[in-house]
Amino acid sequence: MGRSYVDSRIALAAALILCAGCVAVPASQRPGPARGVPGFDTRDYPGNEVMRGWFAESPYRWAGYYLPAPCYTGTSWAGRRSRLESMGWGLAVLFVGEQDWRAMPGYDPDAPAVENPRCSSDHLTEERAIAHADDATTAAAADGFPRGTIIFLDVERVERVSPELESYVRAWTRRMLETARYQPALYAHDVNVEALYPVLAEEFVRAGRSGRPALWVARSAGFDIRSAPRESGYGAATVWQGVLNTREEWAGRVLNIDVNVADSPDPSSAR
Repeated sequence: MGRSYVDSRIALAAALILCAGCVAVPASQRPGPARGVPGFDTRDYPGNEVMRGWFAESPYRWAGYYLPAPCYTGTSWAGRRSRLESMGWGLAVLFVGEQDWRAMPGYDPDAPAVENPRCSSDHLTEERAIAHADDATTAAAADGFPRGTIIFLDVERVERVSPELESYVRAWTRRMLETARYQPALYAHDVNVEALYPVLAEEFVRAGRSGRPALWVARSAGFDIRSAPRESGYGAATVWQGVLNTREEWAGRVLNIDVNVADSPDPSSAR
C-alpha cells in the first residue's frame, strides 16, 4: 500500500471525525430539556466541604481534575481522586502541557519576559512532548486512575498553530498511544480545533486505533447548560466549555469557574 494512499486515508478519516455532526441539530429534533451533563472546572481545589456542598446543591455532576504539569504549577488537585469519587463526582482529567505564548492573543514581544523555566514556548519540542506524556501517565497512575482513563491535553488559544506546537501535540499523542495506559485527548479553543484535532485523529489511525480521540472544545457561541457537546458544531466533541471565568454560589460558597457540558457524568472514564 503506497504512502500517498495511506496519507489520504488518514486525512479523510480526520476530516470525517472532526466534521461529523457539524450541522446544528434543529431545536425541534433535540431530545428532552437536558441533553448533556453539566460540569465545571476551576484552577485550585476548592476543598472537600465545598465540593461536597456543591455536589448536593449545584447542577454540576463532574469537575475538571488538573494533573501536575509544566504549565499548571499547582498541585492542589493531586491525591483527591478517590475522595471526589466517593462524593459522587465524575472527573475530566487535564494535563496543561507547553503553550505557544508568542502566538496567544495580546502577546507583546516588547513586554518584559516572565521567567518560568517549566513553561516556555522554547520547550515546544518532540523530546519535551515525550517526557511530558510520561509525566502525565505517572501523575495519573499515582492518583490511581484506572487504565484507559482519558487525559485531555490542554492547549490554550493561539492566533495560529505553529509547526512547533503541532509537532508537540503530535509527539505527546503518539507517546501516550505507545505506552497505552491512558487515552490521549484534546482540550482546545474552537478557533484552533480544525488545526489540532486532526493531529490526534491521524495518530489514532497510524496506531491502528478503531476509536476516535475525545475532544473538549471551548466555544461560547450557542452554549446552553442543557446542550449536548455535539451541538457545539463539532461532532467529535465529548465536552463543551461555553462560559469562562464566571462566579457562582452554591451551598453558601462562591467559586470562580468555567461552565461545561459533557456527554457523560464521568468524561474521563474509559470508553
